[in-house]
Amino acid sequence: MDGKENPLELLVMCAVMILLSILGIVGGLSRRLFGGLDGLLMLAVCLMMALIAALLLFGVAREQGWIGKDKPAEDASASAPAKAK
Repeated sequence: MDGKENPLELLVMCAVMILLSILGIVGGLSRRLFGGLDGLLMLAVCLMMALIAALLLFGVAREQGWIGKDKPAEDASASAPAKAK
């Protein structure tokens, strides 16, 4: 990422990929495909796509400061009161 991406666009793309992956798994379950090799491969692909999109979504959220305790060191030292001698 070069910093020109809109985080909202990335959020929407990740959410759509996760939703499509879940729909693929539900579609496979409803057609009872997971008994054969084709169904297992479909399950593996859907789970892998969902995992990759979730990891990207987590990375974007952490980079934007929506989750996690990612505070710079200079902010912590500036907020601490200075000791008088």
